[in-house]
Amino acid sequence: MKKFIVFLMSAMMMMSLVACAPTQPKVETTAPDPQVMASTGGASDKVPDPNAEPMEIISVYSKNDDSTGLNQAMDAVSELTADAMVDKLIEYSVLEDGTKVLQFDKKDDGTATLDLSQMPEKGTTEDLLTLTAVGNTFIENFELDKLKILVNGKNYSNDQIKQGDSDYLEYVKNYKKIK
Repeated sequence: MKKFIVFLMSAMMMMSLVACAPTQPKVETTAPDPQVMASTGGASDKVPDPNAEPMEIISVYSKNDDSTGLNQAMDAVSELTADAMVDKLIEYSVLEDGTKVLQFDKKDDGTATLDLSQMPEKGTTEDLLTLTAVGNTFIENFELDKLKILVNGKNYSNDQIKQGDSDYLEYVKNYKKIK
């Protein structure tokens, strides 16, 4: 009888050990359909769309609220072109709607010439902010040293700003406080 009880106890002990042993998780062999999955707001939702068009990250400079300097914003364009930059400057209310790039000529020496169809002229010191916003946007994104701005093929000039043939814009580091 002692042998039977020892055998019964051993069997019960083995069964309890097997029941407590960790099991391998089931592995799903097929990938779930991404179009059927619901958005959960988690990390898995941050997977980029493989069909999305690649975008170029750009900096856009625009006038700050009190018109004493510029703000810098990061945005994206599908292709880094002068037309895309002007469209973003229109979107940020730096340039007026309808402004077109007549010509953009980037040289190997780090300079470029931008010929626009129009530039806003308010006859105030805001013109300097507009000019600086356009200059900083183009100089930074196209990695230029200097930028020459023309309006309809002529040097940019108004009542306060007179640019000559040898006048170029350079990047303004202290853009947050200009006046």
